[in-house]
Amino acid sequence: MSLKLFETVSSKLKIMKLAKLLRINPKFFFDVVIYHFSKLFRGNVDDKIIILGSANGKAFIGNPKYLYLYLKKNTNYRLYVFAKSLELRKDLKKQGIRTINNYSLKAIKLLRKARAVFVSHGYEDVLPIKFSPRTVVVQTWHGGDVKIMGKHPYYTKYIYSKWSRLLMAKLREHEVFSYVVSPSGSEIPLEIISSFLRFPKKRILAVGYPRNDIFFSIDTKLANKLKNNNNIQNNIRKIILYAPTYREIFTSKDPFTSEDLKKINSFCKANNSIFLIKAHINEKVINLKDLENILIVKKDADTQELLCITDVLITDYSSIYQDFLLLNRPILFYTYDYDEYVSKRGIYYKHLEEIAPGPILYNSEELLGALKSSDNESEKYEQKRIELRNYFNKYNDGKSSERLLKYLKLI
Repeated sequence: MSLKLFETVSSKLKIMKLAKLLRINPKFFFDVVIYHFSKLFRGNVDDKIIILGSANGKAFIGNPKYLYLYLKKNTNYRLYVFAKSLELRKDLKKQGIRTINNYSLKAIKLLRKARAVFVSHGYEDVLPIKFSPRTVVVQTWHGGDVKIMGKHPYYTKYIYSKWSRLLMAKLREHEVFSYVVSPSGSEIPLEIISSFLRFPKKRILAVGYPRNDIFFSIDTKLANKLKNNNNIQNNIRKIILYAPTYREIFTSKDPFTSEDLKKINSFCKANNSIFLIKAHINEKVINLKDLENILIVKKDADTQELLCITDVLITDYSSIYQDFLLLNRPILFYTYDYDEYVSKRGIYYKHLEEIAPGPILYNSEELLGALKSSDNESEKYEQKRIELRNYFNKYNDGKSSERLLKYLKLI
C-alpha cells in the first residue's frame, strides 16, 4: 500500500473535512475509517513488539509508563510509546524512548503486529484499529471510584449507538480490550469499574497498579533526586501536597483566597515545610512571589514521584489517596464545596466518611488546624488507613507489573 494512498485515506485533516461535508460527527467518522482501514494491513503478530500509550497520547504517565520502565529493565521486547505531539515525542526521544506518532502509517502497521498493547484512558491513547486476535490489549486504567464517573457524550451517542453496530466498528470497551486492570479485589470497586466500562468482571484483573511499584523502592538517594526534580530543598522537614480531583463540573467556591494562602505559607515557613499545589488555580488571585513556601508543581510532574516524597496528602474526591494508602502517611480531605459538588457530580458512596482515612475538612480554617495537628491525626487514623489500604489494594508488595505480565504470559 502506497504512502500516497494512506495520506489520502487516513490523513486526519482530510477525514475531518470529508466528515463535515457528509454532515457526520468528525471524530466518529475518523474512528470508523481508521478501524476499517487498518484491516488492509497484515495482522501477523511479532512476539517481540509491545506498544504503550496513555492520556490520549498527550502525555506518557501512569501505569503504561511504569510498565514500560519494568519491561525496559527486565526484558528484551521492542517497546514503542505512542505520542501525538511533536514536543512530547522529542522529549521522550531525549530519554532514549522509542516513540511513534499516532497519526502515521507506521502506527497502524505496528498496532496490527503488536504482541501486546497497554493504555491508561482508552483506545484514543493509540488508535481505534482492528487488532489481531493474537494481540492482548490491556486497559490499565487510571483510577476513579469515588466520584461518579460519567460516559463522555461521544461514547453514548456514537460508540454505543446503532450506528456503531451498523458500520461494524467494534470499538466498545469489551470489544477492544482483552482485560482491565484493578488495584482492588473488593466487590464494590470491581462493580463500579465493571458498570462504568460495561466490562465483564471476569476479565478484570485485580493485580494492582504498576504505577505504585515505585513506592516500594524509595530510598534516600531516590527521594533526594525526586525532590531536586521538583525544586524542593533536601532540608525541608515536611512536604504537603494538595492534589484535588479534576473538575469537569465547576462549583461556585474557590479552594483558597489569597489570605488563606498567606496563612498556609506562614505556617509552612514556621515549620520548615513546603506546600505543593498540583491543580489549576486562579493565579490572578495569588502573588506567587510573596509565597516562598508554596509551589505550583509543573503540569507534567509525575504524580507517583510526588507521592513518594509527600509527607501529608490533601485531596477531596480524587482516588489519588487510594494509591497513597500504600505509604501509610497522613491524608486530609479538603471538601470546601462538598454539598454543591456531590449534588452536581455525586459520589459512589453514601458519604465520603465511609471511605475517608482522615478528617473531612470543609473550610480553610479547619484545613490549617488539621495541618497543625497532622502528626496526632496520623496516629488517630492509622487503623482506618490500614483497613482501607487492604480494601482498595489487594496487594501491598510492589510487584504489580510483574504479576500482570506473568498473568499475560509476557514474562
